[in-house]
Amino acid sequence: MGTTSLNKDQHEAIRMVFQRLCEDEGTVSLIFGHFRGDFRVLAEASDRVVLGISDLGRGQWGLKPGSRVTLHLLDRGLPYEAVVDLQGHGKFHGTEACHVAMPRLLRALDTHRLAEYAPDRPVPCPFADQQNNVQDGFALAFGEDGLELAPPEATRILGDMLRLNATTSVELRAAIGENLALPMRVAYFGDRVWGLRITESADKKRLSRYRQWLMEAKHHQAQRDLSRFVPGGMESARLVPRRETAPPAALPKILVDRDPMLLVLAGEEAFPARLAEAVGRKFGVTALDLMKGPVLPSLAALGAGEGEWGRIKLVLIHHRQRAGTSLERCGRLIQQEKCPLPILLAGTDEGFDLKRNRAMAAGAVDYLVVEPFHILSVIRILDDTLKLLG
Repeated sequence: MGTTSLNKDQHEAIRMVFQRLCEDEGTVSLIFGHFRGDFRVLAEASDRVVLGISDLGRGQWGLKPGSRVTLHLLDRGLPYEAVVDLQGHGKFHGTEACHVAMPRLLRALDTHRLAEYAPDRPVPCPFADQQNNVQDGFALAFGEDGLELAPPEATRILGDMLRLNATTSVELRAAIGENLALPMRVAYFGDRVWGLRITESADKKRLSRYRQWLMEAKHHQAQRDLSRFVPGGMESARLVPRRETAPPAALPKILVDRDPMLLVLAGEEAFPARLAEAVGRKFGVTALDLMKGPVLPSLAALGAGEGEWGRIKLVLIHHRQRAGTSLERCGRLIQQEKCPLPILLAGTDEGFDLKRNRAMAAGAVDYLVVEPFHILSVIRILDDTLKLLG
């Protein structure tokens, strides 16, 4: 299969890149003639990007309105380039700055890379080295035809562990959520990574499952990016003094507006979305990604408050939580919030009997297997639990 273009040519997607840089206090490299320097992204708006370039630096470079400059930047580890015009300069919230036009195109510089999707954090992916020993690798990016894999931290020379054109087997369980290994070949060396291309001997069903997961992962990342996008623009938090304020309560996201309503507590968006798609014709689904604190105050929009849980009739706690474990979350719901609703813990089928016993000991009514995800079984257990305890 051909590699998807890594270029970014959609205005909103380009703005999201600069908003991520602004939010992360990131920098871009600016090139003008024989000058080159790194400058902090102070703000972005629909038509421009504000860079922290001092008046002295601008004068030394000879930058003037209309000057054409080249920008180099990294977005999720991938390098991009753009050519833009300088629009003006002046103080921005008291900081000397220059304004450049928002690029119409971010051109990917490493188009050969197997990196169509870069997760927010490295994904553990064990692999076999040249001596067939299992090593702890970390996938930094995924593509339809392979991935980029970083070695264990102590590795000094990549070629000592896997040389160019060497073959290996990579376990993708942590990424996909099920046992799935693919044979791969070292196609290139990057900056402390191997570019591993899937070999022709790969099982067709496994390859198809991997590509399906990749398509879903890219879609969910795009949805997360869209939910965080600020149409009015973004400014660096360092421009103004930060005020100590209480963190805002997490807001539930209604995925299917129907009764009876299920509340899914999960530290990711993929599982609630998949559940909503599977059971949405029979149940309503609301997702809540809560770092810490009580659940009930976040459900006011669903009629909850003062011990009443409003439209929520069942709580399902996914095993992937941002903070703590599903067992701990279940215990707090029952002991601290006196939750009267039936609670199900959800996770993998590995060690099912032990996990079910622990779930029920923590106060849950049952343990629901969702990896692998069997729609009819999930619907049956949800239905039986609501009929019995609802």
